[in-house]
Amino acid sequence: MKFLDPKIDMAFKKLFGSEDHKQVTISFLNTMLEYTGDRRIESIDFMNNEQLPVYLDKKENILDIFCVDKGKRKFIVEMQNAWMASFEKRIVYYGTKVYTNQLSTAKPYSDLDSVTVVAITKKFNVFPKKQNYKSIHTLVDNKTGEHDIDDITFAFIELPKFVKKEHELVTDEDKWLFLLKEIGSYDHVPEPLQKNEFQEACQLLNQLTLSEYEQRVYEKKMLDAQAQDTRDKRFQNAELNEQKAMERGLEKGLEQGLEQGLEQGREQGEKNKALKVAQKMLFRGIDIEIIALTTELSIEEILQLKQSK
Repeated sequence: MKFLDPKIDMAFKKLFGSEDHKQVTISFLNTMLEYTGDRRIESIDFMNNEQLPVYLDKKENILDIFCVDKGKRKFIVEMQNAWMASFEKRIVYYGTKVYTNQLSTAKPYSDLDSVTVVAITKKFNVFPKKQNYKSIHTLVDNKTGEHDIDDITFAFIELPKFVKKEHELVTDEDKWLFLLKEIGSYDHVPEPLQKNEFQEACQLLNQLTLSEYEQRVYEKKMLDAQAQDTRDKRFQNAELNEQKAMERGLEKGLEQGLEQGLEQGREQGEKNKALKVAQKMLFRGIDIEIIALTTELSIEEILQLKQSK
């Protein structure tokens, strides 16, 4: 038996977007959002995951999973594979856009239903200083901590921080995160996942259930993901080398004890940071003039950087 990797978008949507297996999605959401009692989700309907912009100059959202429960609460589940600058802002944009798009001019504000976004990152951490792999962000009163406004929630799940092994899985949350992170490397159903929705989820991810066309699409997605991983590692190595070079330059300046050397080192460090940002923006196809405005580099410097890629 071989399993699809749910971190690949096609497999992720197969796992959590199946009309015939909604209980898998319900179980995942209840577990990760810590819903108990009256807050538990009992049923869901999947919605069109293409959210058109309100204004023509706004970005279009293509959401991985978009569903609503019987209480009209809306849920977005998004898997992000590659690193993305300001990812948390993108998630806030998605959630608030879905919230505001509910209302036409003819409807009262009381018709607005709550929106919850669950954002999962495969390879990077959104909040590096946080130790926990999961953080749930809500609107609270700063002084009392009271949760008076329940209209919008953002839950971030950072998979790199989840490091439990198969024998350490205890809670349902452990099992879901282990399934997301590790099942793609297994050739059998791990013992902790052999019950209830976890068993059902593994069946959904069984590669043998794919058609020939779906198999080709999945293999293409896997190759794309591997290429992206290679590019990400290249950037990480470049950043590490740059950091070491900056440290050597600073040490030399300190040894010389020259104020001029320190100033030059700081300026070079700022220049290196600008070049690094420009390189990433070029990689993502951002317009050169926008890069120049953002980094304060000259057009000539950015063109040279582009030619040296």
